[in-house]
Amino acid sequence: MALEGTLRDFSLSDIFQLIGLQRKTGVLTLRSDEDVVTVSFLDGRVVGADSLNKRLEDRLGQVLLKTGAVSKAELDSALKTQMETLERLGHILMGRSVISRAELRRAFEQQILQIIYRVFRWQDGDYHFSQETSVDYDAELVTAMSSESILMEGARMLDEWPIIEKGIPHRDIVFVATPAARQAEVSTESESDAIESFDIDLEPAVGGETAAGRVRISPVQRDVLGLVDGLTTVAEIVRSSPHGEFDTCKALYTLLTRSLIRQATRDEVARAAERAATDAVTPPIWRPHFPWLALALLPFLVVTAVIARHNPADPLLGPGPKLAPRVRASVSWSRMAGIWRVLQSRALLTGSYPETLVELSREGYLPSSRLFDPWGWSYRYVLREQSVLLAGNNASGAPDSNLLFSQHFGTELEDTTTGPGAKLETP
Repeated sequence: MALEGTLRDFSLSDIFQLIGLQRKTGVLTLRSDEDVVTVSFLDGRVVGADSLNKRLEDRLGQVLLKTGAVSKAELDSALKTQMETLERLGHILMGRSVISRAELRRAFEQQILQIIYRVFRWQDGDYHFSQETSVDYDAELVTAMSSESILMEGARMLDEWPIIEKGIPHRDIVFVATPAARQAEVSTESESDAIESFDIDLEPAVGGETAAGRVRISPVQRDVLGLVDGLTTVAEIVRSSPHGEFDTCKALYTLLTRSLIRQATRDEVARAAERAATDAVTPPIWRPHFPWLALALLPFLVVTAVIARHNPADPLLGPGPKLAPRVRASVSWSRMAGIWRVLQSRALLTGSYPETLVELSREGYLPSSRLFDPWGWSYRYVLREQSVLLAGNNASGAPDSNLLFSQHFGTELEDTTTGPGAKLETP
């Protein structure tokens, strides 16, 4: 069967319905200005989907990370092994008993559905279906999904997206939790469907208050509410949410209409950025502990120190390179990381980087002592039209190539306040 044309003449819903009803096997290719997506069918059921410009949240590793199935360290280790062996990521994680087969199946399903549901929102594009005798997919880990069930969910999303976008017109909005959010109570599983549903012509259901006056929210809304901090944009919340794009945005819209969150003011964003910057540069509190073990081993330590002075491999006491400069370099790098975080927060807040580092101290972001390295040299800061650079020094005051932070941005920063709430331009 040769099936091709434009989505303006033949909608994606009609294409899916036709392939499903005729139980066709093959690959559907969809092209638009923003992406190229392929959907694999086996006997009319969806068994795979891929995107040329695959978003970060669509990658299998990120789906597993967002849902909490793997940790960042476990994912990084598995990705390193994948680069060396070219083995599939899912099989590596299962082989290490990091995830179960059921968790991997759910992750594959979520990844496929995220790609497909995003295509349902395309207004224009071309399609081509290539009929095949078979398609390549991992039958052990991918469960074939009926076209009908995907169509029903896709149609619901198409109905509800315009309502959501009225409350959240762009992804740069920053929300802050209201005092009422502290009274929110997570609903039971049987109540969640009623709380999350809303009529396409009406506001979300506002019922669900307990006898004590607490507002009931669904587990999805609870998860999304936990990501609202007065500094994180909607786009960033979508990327870090354990739920899909649609469910996350719908939860934000419901929380907004129920007055559990509201758009943050610029002052609130400023205070949140200042707190984040302070947390980034505040050193941990050191509490002294009596070194009982060192006291017991003191005789051995004395002998070791005497011998070490003649050992050229000893970095601390031997005649070779000393450890102290390297320790100071590590301290300098940590201090620079704090300055860099403050620079990013300040740029996010005001729309521009400072001309000099002294401005950070003058504006109260950092104490002046933080602008110098452990040797007393001031950090080198260069602001150009298309880039920003922060460089450190070695013990003699010369630039150190190992102490360097830089960023290139394609367009000039602007302080934009159009639209509701605080809209931030990220450099």
